Amino acid sequence: MKQLRKEHPDHWDQIMMKKRLGKRAEDYWARERFLTRLEAEAPEEENTPVKKKKPRMRTTKLGKYEFTDAQLEIAYRSLNAGGSV
Repeated sequence: MKQLRKEHPDHWDQIMMKKRLGKRAEDYWARERFLTRLEAEAPEEENTPVKKKKPRMRTTKLGKYEFTDAQLEIAYRSLNAGGSV
């Protein structure tokens, strides 16, 4: 009988569930009305080409790093190699 009593519309759990569902329904319809009004006010989109942004080039900051003579020699060889690398 206790389980059956919980299903009755006058039971506290049923009243609270109805309030929660009513609140969710109000929020849903308020959002729908807002979106409808927003879409009605939005200007028509024109067919303008989209400007593509160039990707930013990443730069590496070396700071006060000192290259060794061997590293500099390797760098010079790779620059002077032309297209053979």
